[in-house]
Amino acid sequence: MDIAQIKRLIDLLAHAPIAELEAEEGGRKIRITRGAAQPVTAAAVRAPATRPVDAGAGALPRPQSAPMPEPVQERVIAAPSYGVLHLSPAPGAPPYVTVGQEVKPGQEVGLVEAMKVFNAVKSTQAGQIAAILVEDGTEVEAGTPLFRLA
Repeated sequence: MDIAQIKRLIDLLAHAPIAELEAEEGGRKIRITRGAAQPVTAAAVRAPATRPVDAGAGALPRPQSAPMPEPVQERVIAAPSYGVLHLSPAPGAPPYVTVGQEVKPGQEVGLVEAMKVFNAVKSTQAGQIAAILVEDGTEVEAGTPLFRLA
């Protein structure tokens, strides 16, 4: 099995109502299971405060470090799956969206094609298209940022 086939299997598992997938080809077997990933929170990435030193031992106390600022969440529309991105419904047709256009949640903004199966790319939030981050016909991974919203 090559990497492209493995990526397709992972994508299939991500979109199927199953928790495990096993495939065998040419005497080689692969099993992919779905696990619950623990999200990283802003609290987990903050710098810990320094430990105060005992002033009676002749050492000066060290200052407390300031907490790190909260990371800014970039507003993007990401690829729903692995495949080739199509920015228009058909060759030669106008694109689904252009820079500066307002979009609503659930609005179709592109298509991702994998193995002759088309998955709609839909906006997850309202906003204005500030940038198209990937060119038409580009191979993308699930989660790849495609559009930036203003």
